Amino acid sequence: MYNFTINTMTCGGCAAAITRAIKAVDTTAQVLAAPETHHLEVASKLSREQLFQILDDAGYTPEPETEA
Repeated sequence: MYNFTINTMTCGGCAAAITRAIKAVDTTAQVLAAPETHHLEVASKLSREQLFQILDDAGYTPEPETEA
């Protein structure tokens, strides 16, 4: 489980775009995006680095939090 803070995720549309971007690469990923707190939680077979790249490519700059 990976946790990120994404300060530019401010609405449901942002959360949906982030979820789509991750699931386009890992269809089995579980994504919990909370725009009101800018918190993103991802359970995925992808590495933290791969998730960073996906988020960055989608236009969202993540800040790492902790691994759960």
